[in-house]
Amino acid sequence: MSTKEKNNLVETNDREPIKNQSKFKAKIVAFFKNNKAATALTVILLVVFIWFSIKIRIDEKKFNNEKTQLITQYESKIDSLQINHLTFATEVFSWSVRSELLRKNTENLNQLLTIFVKESGSDLVQIVNVEDKIVLLSSNKKFEGVKYSGFLNFEIKKTVVLEEAGVVKIITPVMGFNKMIGILIVELRKK
Repeated sequence: MSTKEKNNLVETNDREPIKNQSKFKAKIVAFFKNNKAATALTVILLVVFIWFSIKIRIDEKKFNNEKTQLITQYESKIDSLQINHLTFATEVFSWSVRSELLRKNTENLNQLLTIFVKESGSDLVQIVNVEDKIVLLSSNKKFEGVKYSGFLNFEIKKTVVLEEAGVVKIITPVMGFNKMIGILIVELRKK
């Protein structure tokens, strides 16, 4: 085979895919021209599908944001109610502590302390002597007989609720006949 024949053969082989591509494009254009209604409906269907997909994603994000906000509000409300409940229970419990401290009945007070911790859901309950700042009784026995290490105003007149670093402290004065005889501290760890 001569070089001229080889060149002609290569040129025709190169042109065949181009001719096939242009024929295919022409068929597609002819199809769309002949089926204008089907083409328009297909385009409309694609636009509607894309629009609804975008709308669904936007609605999902909005729903998730609202859900997160509601969960946060709900948890805050539950925490607030739990703290209010525990504050009330602590004030009532301080009356029992008062009567037992006045009688110097530490054995009964120890039992009351244990039951209060179980029933109230608190994590730590301590009774601190105001005069020497020593922990008289504690639900955690390692604190008993030791000087109270936390920051505490020993001149409080009413129940105080302190929130710090995931711990809520309810501090209630225990009053004797003429003066304060102790301080009741109830700690609750936030989860």
